[in-house]
Amino acid sequence: MEISHFDQQTLALIHKAFEIVLQQNNVTFNKIGIAEEGEQLLFLYEGKDEKVHVFKWNKSSSLGVSIGVLAQSVLMPIIPHLRLLS
Repeated sequence: MEISHFDQQTLALIHKAFEIVLQQNNVTFNKIGIAEEGEQLLFLYEGKDEKVHVFKWNKSSSLGVSIGVLAQSVLMPIIPHLRLLS
């Protein structure tokens, strides 16, 4: 499924895709979330330190991209950092 707009259902699917990518890469978490803030999307990550870490990217760069590809392209560069937090 390619992203054409952002609504609660799309954000829920993105959230699930992020969970899958984290699990596949053995990154543990207490909680994760996906949120919108203006023209940005936010990935909220709570690891073992119980602090919420926020990673942002431009919402428009996600349009026309499949949800799985989006999850991988956002998470893969930060997986090493997330492992340190998990």
